[in-house]
Amino acid sequence: MTNEEEGVGGGAGAVEGSGDGVDPGSSAGAAGADPGGPEADELVILSAFERMSPQGTPDWALTDSLRRLSQPTAGVAASAPWTGLPDDLWERGRAAKAGQRMMGDVIAELADLMDRHARHILEAGDKELRDRLVAAWDAARYLAARLEVLESRVDPTDDLLIDPGLLVEAPDLSVWADAAPSWFGDANGDRPILVGESAPSLAASLRAAGHRVREVEPNGSQAWDSLGSDPAGEVVLGGLVETVDGLDRTELAGAVLAGVTDRFDLAAQLSLVRQTLRAVQPSGSLVVLVTDRVAWNGRLTAIGRDLVRGHPLHPETWLVLLDRLGIVDPIWHRPASGDVHAVVGTVAS
Repeated sequence: MTNEEEGVGGGAGAVEGSGDGVDPGSSAGAAGADPGGPEADELVILSAFERMSPQGTPDWALTDSLRRLSQPTAGVAASAPWTGLPDDLWERGRAAKAGQRMMGDVIAELADLMDRHARHILEAGDKELRDRLVAAWDAARYLAARLEVLESRVDPTDDLLIDPGLLVEAPDLSVWADAAPSWFGDANGDRPILVGESAPSLAASLRAAGHRVREVEPNGSQAWDSLGSDPAGEVVLGGLVETVDGLDRTELAGAVLAGVTDRFDLAAQLSLVRQTLRAVQPSGSLVVLVTDRVAWNGRLTAIGRDLVRGHPLHPETWLVLLDRLGIVDPIWHRPASGDVHAVVGTVAS
């Protein structure tokens, strides 16, 4: 047998790119171009193996799941085609008279046939719906995995829970203890003032003035010290960002932000302020305590120089940012001693 007779080199077989061949993915291609191909049940098994095969990266898996979610389906009409009435439907009647046969046996047989076809349509529709739901679920979970990868690239140390004390020495905030109550006006016990992180002297001063205070302290020993000095006080053992994220809208009478506002990068600083503004009631006060940059650099530990992502912003920068975020008349207070500045403003009503 020659190559031409075997379909090689220009014989009867379709040539790639010629436009004369049949799409192998079409039903015609499956039935005509490759009669010796896998049977329908084999295709189902191969498809199952493909779905259960190890997935690629979250990026690849997300793209694949979105492809499955967006691609058009064959539709129920193609999945459950109507094959027509059987040729022997009339002969299936048993009554002697034609009228009785039509109104009785043949109609009953036809109703049963239509019922079976309707069930077939429902089963086909259920399968398409299940496939769509699986694709949507895959898209959601792979999107979550992709976001985790991106977050780990932005902050690879976030899940390591490194003690802030290992990064930079905490500044002395006690210089503002006497002035703090004046920033928040008359005491109102309905809503708390959020104070954090590592600002026990300010929290104690506000409590002494009659304010309800919710102190946020990531250091366990300091949290116990705060509870020991005021067993009735509200002390949250945890991070300031996680605490603020869990607050309801207008839950706070005001807030004092310290510590993280020195260590975070600009995006994280602004995100924290925005979330805090959401939680502070209208006309409530927002205070940002910021360390002098030169003094802060001197407090950085060797670990902090390697791992800290951000740095303190200049108080003038905070004035501009808070003004753009809707804070009314932010004011920069210079310290009488020490190196921690205070920027104070009012949340717009």
